[in-house]
Amino acid sequence: MFAVVKTGGKQYKVRVGQTIDVEKLAVDQGAQVRLDQVLLASNDGAVSFGRPLIDGALVTARVVRQHKGPKLIVFKYKSKSRYRRRTGHRQNLTQLLVQAIDIPGLGRDEETRATIALPASETAPTSGVATDTGVQPQPERAPVVQGSAAPVDDVLSVGGAAGQIDATDANATAPIVPGQEHPTQASPEGGDLVP
Repeated sequence: MFAVVKTGGKQYKVRVGQTIDVEKLAVDQGAQVRLDQVLLASNDGAVSFGRPLIDGALVTARVVRQHKGPKLIVFKYKSKSRYRRRTGHRQNLTQLLVQAIDIPGLGRDEETRATIALPASETAPTSGVATDTGVQPQPERAPVVQGSAAPVDDVLSVGGAAGQIDATDANATAPIVPGQEHPTQASPEGGDLVP
């Protein structure tokens, strides 16, 4: 069974046990939320849809947490006028755990609700997957590597770039005298450069 609900000006397809992030709702963590703007519902092929809402339909969810979404960069730019503005934005979100879908004529999805319902006093983990046995944590992601991703051979020596440039410039500034071999010229036998 699934339903399409509208909240915060957006539509979400939800199932019992699913966790969704919606626009911020002014409720406390652990509180019950009743979403009554149900646009469409389906149960084993039987579809019910409203014009625009289904009368008497209700989706019950519990607030898992209040959090912020990922950072978005807003960059305004006007060519040929040196106008550039860079700002960031993080949207306030509410994470909901769908507990029940009640649609008149299609019935109530009690069987699934009873197997995954959590007590109101228990707080769910910040990330996890709802299963038949409860909410199980997701596997940890690989840690983000700080610093350079360049291979060790490409990294400058401890002396820094200035020391490497000075060593290169010392060979390049040597005067070229006719009859003498220059450090950057090839050897007469061919092959590598002579130091």
